[in-house]
Amino acid sequence: MSGIVILAPINELVEVAQEACEKTGEQIPIKKVSLAEAVRVAKEYEQAGAEIIISRGTVGSTISSSGITIPVVQIPITGYDLLRTIMKAFKFGARVGIADTAEVLQGVESIEASLGRKIEKVQVHSLEEVEAGVAELLERKIDVLIGKNIYVNQVKETDVKTVMLSSGVESVIQAINEAKSLIEVRRAEISRTKQLQAILDFIAEGVIAVDDNGMITVCNPPVSKILNIPYDRLIGRPIEEVFTNSRIKKVIATGKEELNRIQEENGVKIITNQIPIRHENSVFGAVCTFQELQVLQRQEQEIRKKLLHRGHVTKYRFENIVGKSPVFLEALEKVKRYSQVDSTVLLTGETGVGKEVFAHLLHTYSKRSDGPFVAVNCAAIPANLLESELFGYVDGAFTGARKGGKTGLFELAHRGTIFLDEIGELDESLQAQLLRVLQEGEVMRLGDERVIPIDIRVIAASNRDFAKMMEEAKFRADLYYRLNILDIIIPALRERADDIPLLCEYFIAELTPSIQREIKGFDQEALTLLQRYKWPGNIRQLRNVVERSMILSPDDIISAETVKVAGGKDFAEYTTAEKGEVQEQAKLQNFERDYILQVLKQVNGNKTEAAKILGIGRTTLWRKINNK
Repeated sequence: MSGIVILAPINELVEVAQEACEKTGEQIPIKKVSLAEAVRVAKEYEQAGAEIIISRGTVGSTISSSGITIPVVQIPITGYDLLRTIMKAFKFGARVGIADTAEVLQGVESIEASLGRKIEKVQVHSLEEVEAGVAELLERKIDVLIGKNIYVNQVKETDVKTVMLSSGVESVIQAINEAKSLIEVRRAEISRTKQLQAILDFIAEGVIAVDDNGMITVCNPPVSKILNIPYDRLIGRPIEEVFTNSRIKKVIATGKEELNRIQEENGVKIITNQIPIRHENSVFGAVCTFQELQVLQRQEQEIRKKLLHRGHVTKYRFENIVGKSPVFLEALEKVKRYSQVDSTVLLTGETGVGKEVFAHLLHTYSKRSDGPFVAVNCAAIPANLLESELFGYVDGAFTGARKGGKTGLFELAHRGTIFLDEIGELDESLQAQLLRVLQEGEVMRLGDERVIPIDIRVIAASNRDFAKMMEEAKFRADLYYRLNILDIIIPALRERADDIPLLCEYFIAELTPSIQREIKGFDQEALTLLQRYKWPGNIRQLRNVVERSMILSPDDIISAETVKVAGGKDFAEYTTAEKGEVQEQAKLQNFERDYILQVLKQVNGNKTEAAKILGIGRTTLWRKINNK
């Protein structure tokens, strides 16, 4: 992982770090530095883009306390490192001493107990105490001094032998893993901060955050625009200097929010929300959001107009859905689960199975249900117009562009759901643009240079064979896999024939007011015909047949003959042919049954023997006898 630098105070640690990098497969710069040059070198690496510095001992502590802005990971001294060093020291003398921090000495005490040998110990709390600590050990007449570089340098002019306390390969690997984890956390934090800033900048409302003393710590550009105060004069100022009528300190003191309060600031009427920021039952600040009252009223009128004319609302709920077949209920169960997340959903199924109904349900039961539901039929809009419909355009973007520009459908779906029906019909250029929207979460209007962050959930639908389209290079594979994070295959009507009687009842009740005829239902023969038909047009075709049958039927019970007429030529031909196939199948089954009974008679009713002669299992034999 890039971004890590190892600064080693001694050559031995350089070699150990190189071995650790080889074992982990990491490409990490390793540099030997002295204490005097450590801070300078560290800051040079910081300016060059380093994200984490790994070091050890005094060098690491000095870098960490130098004001450097990136984390410093210390290579630890493990119990194994201590044991290895102590065992080596006892080879040079009987009286071994060590001066170090309480943490290191605690490890030494554990090793003393295990070895049954005494080690002279002096606790050091800071760098200033190093010399005194080593002097005390010398007074105790030690033969060997264990310590890091800064300690052993104190006894160079004496007869005391020294053993450097160093970190092993495992310790360096541990530090590398810790550094990698820190980088992941920091990068995630930076990404989240950028996302939050992008969102904050996109919000049209003014946003101000204050600390527990009422000092402004965060704000966005609209604050300056609405209040007519230079942006660079906001951070660090008391909230009262910006909001003369602010009640934000009361919010901090009481911990109670104040919402939708209308007030006037700098001659501008605004509506504000002031909310306390809590952590572990304590209030440590507050956030104030506000908008010009006049702008808010204008936006509300515009939204209502758009929703009214474009129908950006859902109209289906689970109570409106008819079906009890297992394959259909399984698809509905996916809807319930998938509606709880924001992941992209791809709906597939034949024409007329109800893909748009499923899209409505996914939005209705999602956390975005209060937001817009924007449905786009990609096949119904000419390709040269679809781009401007989806992305919008600015004033003068092209000949014939509406004055003032136009908001695209992706923007209209902000904080809601966009349903892209017949997604397989998108041309290649629009596929590339849609992929960018999914990847980056932003759009750019035609003729504009400004990107607009959007927060949308995408639901796509198609009846096309994507595998074939990708093979023929008619649909981008990367876009397909972006769309197909979650998938729901909606079963064809022929796969849920048991639901046809229920659907017929539903359509009769739905159509009765417009047809103004009291139809009680279909007779059994008519229902059988409807259930046997393959329904290439699925639910949509069934509804049409039911509607025509209600109009054509001479009686309040619809007969099979009426259904054949209402279904048209293809329906009548199919049902006639299907009836002949059923009759032939029945003849074959009866012949087969008679033959099996003859064999059973020959073996005196022994089913096992009969099954053996016929080459079938006993269960199959029983089923064929009973024509099941």
